[in-house]
Parts: sequence; C-alpha cells; structure tokens
Amino acid sequence: MVIIGLFLNKEIRTGANRRYLELMEALARRGNRVFVAMNSLLEYQPESFVRVEICIPYVRKGFPPASFLFAHKSRRIAALIRDAMAARGAGDVEWIHIHGDMHLALAVKLKKLFGAKLFFAYRCNDVLRAHIVRRSGMLKPAEYVRSRAYEPVNRFREKVVARQANLVCFQNSADRDDWLMRVRFPLVKTVLIPGNIGLPRCRDEWKNANRATSLDSLVYVGVLSITKGLFQVFSVLHELHSRGFRNLTLAVLGKTDDADEVFQLAEKLGIEKAITWAGYTDPFPYLTTASMMIFPSLYDAFPDTILEALHTGCPVIASRRGGIPDILGNEELLFEPDDIGGMADLIGRCITDEREYRRIRAVCAERAERFRFDWPERWEHAMKEIR
Repeated sequence: MVIIGLFLNKEIRTGANRRYLELMEALARRGNRVFVAMNSLLEYQPESFVRVEICIPYVRKGFPPASFLFAHKSRRIAALIRDAMAARGAGDVEWIHIHGDMHLALAVKLKKLFGAKLFFAYRCNDVLRAHIVRRSGMLKPAEYVRSRAYEPVNRFREKVVARQANLVCFQNSADRDDWLMRVRFPLVKTVLIPGNIGLPRCRDEWKNANRATSLDSLVYVGVLSITKGLFQVFSVLHELHSRGFRNLTLAVLGKTDDADEVFQLAEKLGIEKAITWAGYTDPFPYLTTASMMIFPSLYDAFPDTILEALHTGCPVIASRRGGIPDILGNEELLFEPDDIGGMADLIGRCITDEREYRRIRAVCAERAERFRFDWPERWEHAMKEIR
C-alpha cells in the first residue's frame, strides 16, 4: 500500500505523537510505501518511511490556528508529496492516515487531491474529557468558559470525521459508542485497536526488570495538569504522610514548563521534599525502580504509560475512566480520581504488609501478557479490509 502520513508539528510533545511516528516507521518496515509530510522545523530523521519536508511556521495555540495554516498549503504539500513519490516510483496513494484533529482539514483536502481513502484515529474523546473535567470543579472560571466555548468546534470536527473518513479507529469501545451516539452517522465504519506492549518502546531489557519487594516509592508519568490527576497524586501522598508514612517518596515525570502552580501546590501540602522532578525523560529507568505507579487521570483513552509500567513489572493503580479499566481489568486496582482515601488505604496496606504488596504485583503482572501483540499488523489489516 501507498500511505501518506501527516506530522506538521514542530516538536514531539506527547506519547501520542511518538506513537504515531512509530506506527509510520513500522508500516514502512512491513513493506508499505509510506510518505510522511513533516515540518522542516521538527528534528526527526526517519529510519524507514520517506520524510517530505514542509516549511510551515506556526504559534502553538495561536492565531491563525495551525490546522488552518496546514490546510491553506494543501496544494503545495500535495505537489511535494507527488515529487517524492515519483522519485521513488510509488504508485497511487491508497490511504491518508492521521491521528487527531490537528491535521484533519489538510487530510480532507489531500484525500480529494489524491483520490485516496482517509483513515482517522482518535487518541482521545475530547468532548467526553471536557465534560468530565468541567464536572470535576477544578477549572478556573476562564478555563471553564474556554472549555464550553470550544466544545462546538470539537463537535463540528467529529461530524467532519464521520462524513469524510473511510475508517475511524478508537482505542476502547466506550469512546467509540459515545462518539457514535453523538455523530449519528450510520455509514461510518469503525475499528478498535488498543495500545500494545511492544517495540521500540518496550524493549526486552526492561521486561519484568522491576524487582521491588516492598513499597517505599511512587511514580507518576504524564502531563503536569489537572486532567491527568497529578493534583490527586499530591493529595494521596499528603494523606499518607499524615498517616505516618513519612518516608514515602514520589518521582514526577513530565515537562515542567510553566508548572509554577504545580510546584506551589506541592509546597502548600508540605510534600515538596518528598518529590523528585525528573522532567520529560525516558520513563523506564524510573518504572523499574519505583514501587508503584499511581495514575488517577480524570480521563484517558488508553494510556501508554500504564502499559509501559506493566511491561517493567511495576504495579499500577489508576482511575476507573476511559480505557484504563480495559488495561488493568481488576476492580481493586481502579478508583474514582477523587477517592483519595481509597488509594491511600491500598498503598498503606502494601507498605505495612509485604504479602499484600506481592499479591498486587502478581495481579498487575497477569494483565501485561494480554497486550503483547503486533500493533502495526492490526493497523495494516484494518486498511486492507477496506477496499
């Protein structure tokens, strides 16, 4: 197959960004002809797919929106892709494959210019997430207003996806069903492809490398924001310290840009000395040494960070939201994000009773094997099924 990917971001900001590029590399290694339009400002050299450089400077969350700038250059981008394809003797484009809304307007235009099919993959249910975050009461007034104002934009994009995409992918059935209920478009075809534990992220050297025998340290991996539950993590640590578990520590992995409010909250709770701010870094060295990951996200479709923890053998407790129950599959590992006492109770039992800690480790270990499958093959199979 000849596949066009779009990644005009200036940087790799999230795990979802990284996973998209990993998928493009893997599809190319499987023998597909993959051409990815990439921002020339992005420092990334592909190993397997063909990079087609596009120079489009933009201001993140600025005006005009990046999505508008990308779509405005659609004919120029199409010409550059055609030149790259001709130089390598590639045939007609079969699929344009994107993850998320940032490249949607451009993808729709390229679909028409190339006479191709569009494969759109949701990494997040933005409408549902916005509802959950607003109900949490944790947004500032201006943030709440922006969230409400932006919802019609997300709903409009969902309608565009439903009408323009030949195939739409979700990571869990709850997100798919919620989306189908909103768009009410009977012709749309969908597929479920969950995340996996596999290369290149989950290398053999990290497999079951966590050998902790007692619980004395926690780890959080993710964006330093309300939606990922970091404030709840702080509250759990504060609660455990107040119960006398003063030696319990926390490693926080995530970009610390503009994180003054996060630092101030840690100081206000008196837990700042127990926290290591690791920044945006390789999580595996931390996952192999921490006693437990805690991830009480308000919403997450299918977090890679939990899969990575399970790969290392690091036990996980997390929120009963999005696709997380599909990963952990055991009620005793799942909590409502605001159940500070419940999470503290489980961690406290694991600290005082090593047999309980070993049992929780075993429960998590059993889940890991369910997600060791060929992820790129499932994407390729889904495209081949649509002719």
